[in-house]
Amino acid sequence: MFLDRILYLFLCIYVISIPILPDVFKIGNVAFSDCMLVFIAVLYMIKIVVSERARHRFFMGIKDFFKNYLTVFMSIFAIMMLVSVSYAAEKKLAVSESLRFISYIVLFFMVKYEWNRSGHLKGILYSYICSTFIVGVYGLYQYFTGFGLSNEFKNYGYARFKITANMDNPNNLAAFLIIGIFPVIMLLIYEKDRIKKIFYLILTVIMLLDLVFTGSRNAIIGAAVGLIVLAVVYSFKFIVPILAAGAISMLVPELRARIMAIDDPVQNQSRIYLWKIAGKMIKDHPVFGVGNGNYVSLYDRYVQIYPQYKFYGYTRWPSHNSYLKVESELGVIGGISFIGIVAASLIKVKSFINSTKNEFYKYFYTGFFASMIAFYVMNLFDNLFFVPRTTTYFWLILAVSQAVMYREEHESIFLNIF
Repeated sequence: MFLDRILYLFLCIYVISIPILPDVFKIGNVAFSDCMLVFIAVLYMIKIVVSERARHRFFMGIKDFFKNYLTVFMSIFAIMMLVSVSYAAEKKLAVSESLRFISYIVLFFMVKYEWNRSGHLKGILYSYICSTFIVGVYGLYQYFTGFGLSNEFKNYGYARFKITANMDNPNNLAAFLIIGIFPVIMLLIYEKDRIKKIFYLILTVIMLLDLVFTGSRNAIIGAAVGLIVLAVVYSFKFIVPILAAGAISMLVPELRARIMAIDDPVQNQSRIYLWKIAGKMIKDHPVFGVGNGNYVSLYDRYVQIYPQYKFYGYTRWPSHNSYLKVESELGVIGGISFIGIVAASLIKVKSFINSTKNEFYKYFYTGFFASMIAFYVMNLFDNLFFVPRTTTYFWLILAVSQAVMYREEHESIFLNIF
């Protein structure tokens, strides 16, 4: 069907383009990638209208969606976000963040229930790998030239530049790289074809260098956590590269400076103050929170009430902890559903790794499992779950694993009907 091919082509373009196009590429006031996702969703709805098979798959998907504990948690979280608009101080901000999360649900739904054929799913993952390569190469170019960097990330004491690629912030780029690097490392181990193996080796080296060049302490923590997880779930041979990386890190001045700064109380003080402000909001609004996205809206007001937590030059500052952000903004129900999403995602991916007989998926998702845990830990220090260019890939890769499982569970139905 022509519409099928067009839809899939646009999806792959969307996957590749998200981290590549800078924010200045907009249609009206909406980012180009967001416009593309809306376009894909509209085409998908047209397909449901015109195709009986697509309608059948859609209603099967709806039925499964509300029976699956992962997507039930996602639904509760989205509903709580929408409810919070009614009492948020900045309703526009609350609506914006709510629609953003709903867009992840729409993408997840389409991948799991519409593009669940093996060829489609591997194409989505290869498109993702392509995007990591482009971002990685651009990151290296940026490090040596400073191209596209704002003055904010130039001329540090421990580095000439802290690279961002098109991710706006070094920590955002670090999170993007952490999500991708461990699946790529596992594909490097898995791949037998010489050309592909060389490509994965080059990509691994590029991503490792970019992680160093972000100058992000969170990147160091994420990389260490991910390697430890791989050592536990895949092979204790990963202890060797962990020790080697630790030794090399202490010999590289940029890395040594950032490692030594991880527990620096002066550099950590600002985050501690932000977390204490979140704690005050949680205490004042324990049940429903202050409204989706509205931590930044109330930050200045709380600093006036608690001047001991004021940090010079900070205004409308984010919480720098995704878990505290959710709890302070969405209260108990939001917090429980978010933790449910985090835990259910891990359980689902581990179950997929254990059940799949496809070696490509087994290796890729063993790496992704390590990336997930590293990403969760990194969210203790930044709001990375709410950075679209990074988090879209978390949901996309998660959706591919669930699509494979869904297809295998319903294979007989798909063979008989479709």
